[in-house]
Amino acid sequence: MATGDEDRLLLIPGPVPVAREILQALDTPPISHTGAQFAQIFGRCLERLAMVMGNESGKTFVFSGSGTLAQEAAIVNFVEPGGRLLVASNGYFADRLTEIAQAYRLEVIPLQAPWGTSVTAEELGSQMRRHRPTVVAFTHVETSTGAMARIADFVRIIREEGALSIVDGVAALGGVCEDMESLGIDVLLSGAQKALGMPPGLAILGVSPRAWSAYERRAEKPRAYYLDLQRWAPVMEDPQRYFSTHPINLIYALDAALAIIEREGLDARFDRHQTLAERFRGALLGLGLASFTEEACLAPTLSVFRLPQGQRSASFRQRLQHHGVIAAAGLSDPEGRVVRFGHMGNIGEGEVAAAIAAVQNALAG
Repeated sequence: MATGDEDRLLLIPGPVPVAREILQALDTPPISHTGAQFAQIFGRCLERLAMVMGNESGKTFVFSGSGTLAQEAAIVNFVEPGGRLLVASNGYFADRLTEIAQAYRLEVIPLQAPWGTSVTAEELGSQMRRHRPTVVAFTHVETSTGAMARIADFVRIIREEGALSIVDGVAALGGVCEDMESLGIDVLLSGAQKALGMPPGLAILGVSPRAWSAYERRAEKPRAYYLDLQRWAPVMEDPQRYFSTHPINLIYALDAALAIIEREGLDARFDRHQTLAERFRGALLGLGLASFTEEACLAPTLSVFRLPQGQRSASFRQRLQHHGVIAAAGLSDPEGRVVRFGHMGNIGEGEVAAAIAAVQNALAG
């Protein structure tokens, strides 16, 4: 049996297992962050990301940081002081959007769904008509609960009511369709370490032409420096321009990760995530676990389960680790019975089969 975590299958909801091709790209020696060679690589990444996000007519931003930094960048650039932000929350990470806005002393209207469920389109429309927000933010796939928001319905309602949409796609981009142009998303934010299959360290934003026009009409520029997208926009247009030093090796890794996605094809990638999720869930339900997440809003990129009576998450995960798989604890779990599994990025049938076997062995004691 392996002795170190690096030898075990990492099936938490991010970070995810990283393909050897991407790890090898990380090992490439750095080059000048303003040179022509790096500009070519970075420009290719931006073009491929725009394709993955369905944002070829908009602007794409990539810079050092986490998904939380991408959340903050979206809020500080697109919610003006005096504006009103409605946050439709499915759980912990959507609540973080509220906390970020409050840190900037912005007016926030919270709309909370019970954990394991999603806000309904009817609830969103009702609250929008009541409060008239200028911006609505929501998490597409909530990492804490496994609940997936009804993105097409949400964005349609937000548009009809005249607001901008901010979609947190951290646990979805690259594993679930988030085509900005066809869906009408205004701002899509993400990170690198989930369905894109990369190590952590990149903040990613897609901005539609409509959202960028709203940014340019702001009466007051963002109260930010590093996060002001106006400072980054010239660099994204010409990567040889300088604002802040790029994480060169992570951009190498992003280039490799996006090449894998391009070879697989987006539709095939989405289908693989859905198929593996169904296979994994079906097996665990057959072993006596219960879904924490309401069936109508299950996400393809992770699964959240309650263990059978008498099983406790901490001891179960310890046994699971002994059998070669690392899972995550629940984030709101007073009974201590919730376990979260990620199945996103570049994993395949072999990893899912290994995880199912490990769960069966861990349940047996």
